Amino acid sequence: MATEKLISPASIGHFGIRTTPDKFEAMVQWHLDFFGGHVVLRNSNAAFIAWDDEHHRMVIVSDPSHQQIANRPAAATVYHIAFTLNSLADLATSYEQKKARGILPHWPVNHGMSTSMYYSDPDGNEFEMQVNNFDTSQEAIAFMATPEYAQNPIGVDIDIDEFLGRVRSGEDEAAIKKRPVIGQRLSRYENSIYFERPAEGL
Repeated sequence: MATEKLISPASIGHFGIRTTPDKFEAMVQWHLDFFGGHVVLRNSNAAFIAWDDEHHRMVIVSDPSHQQIANRPAAATVYHIAFTLNSLADLATSYEQKKARGILPHWPVNHGMSTSMYYSDPDGNEFEMQVNNFDTSQEAIAFMATPEYAQNPIGVDIDIDEFLGRVRSGEDEAAIKKRPVIGQRLSRYENSIYFERPAEGL
């Protein structure tokens, strides 16, 4: 039995979010706008949302017994979910479409393996839109084994205006994806242009 191949999922089916009744409408609209989705089924306390040919990719459930997380930076919980786009051009367009709907990223960053933008929904759940920086997973894994990545496993913050200009100029995406070397960075808050270091203990 020790050598038996364990069964792994064929794909990720969907995820669920619990919210409070006062946030339900805002949560549904935010996720429709964020994912470019549509409502498959909705009733008084749940909305099933899809954005492809799956019957649903997420469900938002409202219940008066649910409570908001008081201190998310200190909570032991799922901390973000990432979704992959095909190109930096798609990431730029995604940013512009979301911005037009009042949704802005709080952290655009080049991790090295990916170029990413992080967003928070009305409840503070964090979602990442990313583009892979390497053509293969093997290349990304090899990068993660380098001394450069050990020194900076967090990434390099992206100036969005500069990023959009480079993408829209027609510059080779491989050049834009190459992560600058900035030295040590061991948290989001170190060498960051977007975050202030949180209170001690967070």
